[in-house]
Order: sequence, then structure tokens, then C-alpha cells
Amino acid sequence: MTEDKASHLDTVMRGSYDSARSGTDLDGHWIHADAYDADSANSRSVRHSLVRRSRYEAGSNGFYSGIIRTHVNMVVGIGPTLRALTGSTKFNQTIEKAWFEWTQAMQLRRKLWCMGHARSQDGESFGILVTNPGLRHDVTLDVVLIEAEQCQTPYLPYLERGYIDGIRFDEFNNPVTYDILPYHPGASWSYQTVDPIQVSAEQVLHWFKLERPGQHRSVPDLTATLNTGAMGRRFREATVASAETAASISALLHSQLSPAGSDEPVNLQAGSTFEIQRRMLMALPQGWEASQMRAEHPNAEYGDFNRNLISEQARPLSVPYNLAACDSSTYSFASGKLDTLCYRAAINVERQDCNDLVLDPLFAAWFREWTILTDRRDQPPTHQWDWPAHPVIDVEAEGRATDAALRNGTLTLRRAYSDAGMDFEDELQVMAEDYGVTTEEMRETLLKTLYPAAVPPPPPPAPAQIPTAPQGAPNDQQANSGQPQDQNSQTAG
Repeated sequence: MTEDKASHLDTVMRGSYDSARSGTDLDGHWIHADAYDADSANSRSVRHSLVRRSRYEAGSNGFYSGIIRTHVNMVVGIGPTLRALTGSTKFNQTIEKAWFEWTQAMQLRRKLWCMGHARSQDGESFGILVTNPGLRHDVTLDVVLIEAEQCQTPYLPYLERGYIDGIRFDEFNNPVTYDILPYHPGASWSYQTVDPIQVSAEQVLHWFKLERPGQHRSVPDLTATLNTGAMGRRFREATVASAETAASISALLHSQLSPAGSDEPVNLQAGSTFEIQRRMLMALPQGWEASQMRAEHPNAEYGDFNRNLISEQARPLSVPYNLAACDSSTYSFASGKLDTLCYRAAINVERQDCNDLVLDPLFAAWFREWTILTDRRDQPPTHQWDWPAHPVIDVEAEGRATDAALRNGTLTLRRAYSDAGMDFEDELQVMAEDYGVTTEEMRETLLKTLYPAAVPPPPPPAPAQIPTAPQGAPNDQQANSGQPQDQNSQTAG
């Protein structure tokens, strides 16, 4: 290689990025950047520290707590509805009814909401499948919720592959067992035992956000903006303290002369005070002036700063400001709708994670026990989960859009009812009962309404038949006119 080529290659290899350079003013900003893998970055000490701070913030910051609760209400709400998709309508309804009765008995809605709240506040939530003999239902399967700290390994083996704090997994990153402490480490009786119980992964519902390859544990959703709440409270307290100080000082006296007008300096200590009687006139010595301290807080920047903090704090969850602050006073109708678009996409992703990690494994476990009780040995049927519909801001516009999509074929009634959180087959039966027709007649009515051209027109009526008088009988005209009848029709006299 010639010297010119070597020099050129060396010049090319020195290419870099501004953010990758060292020796700049930003070195202090990047000093804490690390090269850990996902599980090492989310170590036990890191996770527990963030969880404690997140819970403290949720208990001390109304906006932080409200953002998480609003997010859980939007994601979970009143919970999804099971919709079986087998070929038998009667069997589908049987499964759906049995599932609903069991979820009512074990209070799945409350537990799912709690899991969603812990999922956002703590970063992950856990549910253990157990047999509860006290459950008032034939299916005694139940879900016991635990907090993130209970899934841990107090004495984790050093440098053992496939084993992190709380989870042992195989070479394909599939969890095999979970280490579950019988009691929370912060419980008053937790000192009695520190030995975890190894629970099979099939019995554990672990809901967390997968953001990095090889990740098995997670941190609170609002970790990136956790400090903004403390900054907001500091600014609020400083603003209130400044306003209180300005309101507490009635007046300020300032002068360069002594009360007697001499050139000797005034013998007053800095910060000295004295009382002023109310509703009284007061004469000041010559050369002295009185002025009030101006209350300059909160200033015009306080509202904007507070709004920016709330918006930044809620951004990791894609929650818009008007939902994070429950305040749409500065929004137009159009901007209020637009700001929720990306948030709805985030909600759909979160719901699908819940389907994959919580609802589908739970339904499979329930179906196995239910089939044993009903003397069946079937596999879990094809199904889907109908989540509550997203709130509609403009009902009239939404209705017109849905009607147009149904009529042009880009949307089906089954999909439209599913988006609204309802089962089309169940609602069809209800409509048929309300109108006193069969379900097939109701289907035909809906088909005629949506697609009139698809319904064949009724056959044309048959032409009217004009009756003829029998042979030998006089017709009406002849009978009324008195004319003689045809001789051929007369009888011999």
C-alpha cells in the first residue's frame, strides 16, 4: 500500500459523529452513559430505587398520580370482553357466559386495573395463578397479585448464565422459573424468611414493556421525566414563598439622611422592623420615603413553565397535555382531537401487550380447568378481546364516517361492533328480540339498509286476468240493454 493510500484510509477512518466525540463541553452530560446489556442496566438496585421514587412521586405530585391513573383508565377502563370465534354461535355464547361469571367471581376487572397501574408506576406487574378454594365458583382458579420487589433472588449466583434477579430463562430467552418471595421485603414480618419460592413460568403473568432485545425486567414508564415533578414543586414553593414575603412586608423606608437632618449616619440595624397602626396617617421625617414591595410572583412565565413540565412529564406515555392536566381550556376542538391520535396508537400497543402477556395465558389456564369440569378435552377456541372503545369527541362526525365505511365495504358490522367493544352476534340477537323478528330476518333488514343494490328486486306482479262470461250466458251489457241474445245461445220454445 502506497503512502498516499494509507494516509487517505487513515483520514476516512477518523470519521465520527458530534455526539461520539470527547473533549467537548458536553462531556459532563455523557459521563453516566454505560455499555450494560438490558438486564444489567435494569439491575435490582436500579429498579428498586426507581420504583421507590416513582411511588413517592405518585403520592406527592397530583399531576404525576393523575397522569398514571388517566393512562390506566384509558388502557384498561372497565376491562375487555371475551369474544369466542368458533363456528357455533351457541358454543360461543356458552364459553363467553362461563368466562364472564368466573371473572365476576374472582374480580378480574379490579385486578387487571391494578396490574395496569403497577405496570406504569413500577414498570412491571406480576400475577400468580393459584387454586383458591374460597372462590365462590366451580372454577377455583384465581390470580394473586404481587409487587415487583417480591420477584427477586436474595442470593443470586455469581456469573451464572441464564439467571438474573428473580428470573431464570433458557438459551432462547424464554422464562423458565420465577423466584417469588412469600412476603414483600418491606412487610413487618418479612424477616421471617428470605428464601424465594420457585414458580413455573406457566403460572406467572408478567406484564412489562419490552424495549430492548434480551430484556426481562423493566423500570417505571416515567423514569425519563421523574425529576421534573420535583422541579415543579420547587418552583411552586419558591413562587409561593416569594409572594408571601412580599405580602408580609407592609412598607420599606429608605433615606440617606438621619431623622434630625444632620450629616451623621443613621443608627439603624439592617432588617429592623416596627409596627404600624392600621387606618392611621403617619408623617415621615424629612428626606425619608416609604414604598411597598411589589408582588411579582407568580409572573407570566409561571404558567408556561408549569405547562411545559406537565407536558414533558407525560410525554413518555404519549399522554397529551389536555389529558395529563385535565385542562382543555387552551385547546380548539380540532387540536383537542389531533393530540389524541398518537396516544390512541400507544393505547392499542399497550392493550395488545396485555392480551399476549396476561389475558391469553389466563384464558388458556381457565379453559383447561373449565373443560375438566364440563367433561371436555378441547383446545382453547379461537377468540379475541373486545376492549372498551376509545372516547369519541365528535359523535356526529364519527357516525357519518362509520356509516360511509360500512356502505362502501371498507368496514364490516362485525369489525364496527368490535371497535365499539361489543359482540355483533349478541347485539344482533338483542335487536331481533326487540323488533320481534328472527335473527335471519334482522340480517336481511341490515343488508337491505346497507347494500340496497345487493338485494334482488321482487318479481313483477302477474298481469290482471279479465274474466270472460261462460258460453251461452248473456254478458252484462246485453243484459242491461235489453238486446236479444245470440240465437245460438237461445233454447227452443
